[in-house]
Amino acid sequence: MANEAGNKINKEIDEKLKKIMEQRNIHNEVVVNADAGTLDNHSISGEKMEDEIFIERRPRDQKLHPLNQIIYGAPGTGKTYSTVEYAIAIIENREAEKNQLSDEERREKIKQYEQYIKKGQVVFTTFHQSYGYEEFVQGIRPKPVEGNVSFQVSDGIFKNIADKAMPDQDNNYVIIIDEINRGNISKIFGELITLVEEDKRWGELNQMSATLPFGDKFAVPNNLYIIGTMNSADKSISLIDTAIRRRFDFIEMAPDAELVRDHKLKEVLVKLNSYLRKELRSTDLLIGHSYFMGKTISQLGEIMNRNIIPLLYEYFYDDEAKVRKALECIDGTEFEIDNKALGRVCIMKKESE
Repeated sequence: MANEAGNKINKEIDEKLKKIMEQRNIHNEVVVNADAGTLDNHSISGEKMEDEIFIERRPRDQKLHPLNQIIYGAPGTGKTYSTVEYAIAIIENREAEKNQLSDEERREKIKQYEQYIKKGQVVFTTFHQSYGYEEFVQGIRPKPVEGNVSFQVSDGIFKNIADKAMPDQDNNYVIIIDEINRGNISKIFGELITLVEEDKRWGELNQMSATLPFGDKFAVPNNLYIIGTMNSADKSISLIDTAIRRRFDFIEMAPDAELVRDHKLKEVLVKLNSYLRKELRSTDLLIGHSYFMGKTISQLGEIMNRNIIPLLYEYFYDDEAKVRKALECIDGTEFEIDNKALGRVCIMKKESE
């Protein structure tokens, strides 16, 4: 009986939600009475929403940064790490600094970044397979109200920051989307696929607005910047359709051995990436410098066994012979392949003679 009642309620909720979707210019909420198991329909506003009037914006006069960009590269190249500097540089209207920071300098940079988050000028999100239009732009979300469940229209993270940026003529805003290729981008962006184009941003020559599913008029201002990150090694998710790709500038974040201070570790990284590039004929399937930064040659065993070797097995589709060939990069160090290991290939410190 309980299951039948629950199914009946779910069916009625679905029917109510469909009606809400059809009534694009009216906000309704559906309330489920938890005790009686019945549905009540209440009007949120009782009136049709009027079209919002967008303010007049000036065209961009400073174009140091593209409005839409994706930082891509192999694992461990510092893509997410770099978004902090890119976001601050956009807000301050300056070029992004590429030099390596000390720990103290990084702390100061993070404090500055967090201040912009508190002001609402920067937001951060991560795409994943369950991420949808409702979380990003606008959707219906449940809200408990005195023993009842209220389904209300709620703005997503992108619409919130876009609405905040629209009336601000003096400041830039940034939304960072980590792992942008892990979500269904076309589904998540919806009509934003058109609105995020540089010339269609509000304030530009071909400015455009769209009507969202619940009747709101919406436009993307020309002071809102999108920064995405993309792991280029995972071919199962890295494909982005042409409509999305042409709207973004792509900035490669390549491995940089010069950021590795330990000379012997630097040699290992250079030799390993040289082999991978030659064998795999791709710059997407390399090893990033972050695995080796702040480490010493005495930690090579941990680095290789815990981080690099598992990646090599993925790159070579479990071909152990090729993994062993790649590990020739440790020649000349105090480490060697452990031939006694029963599991996957691993390295060990050479035994004293």
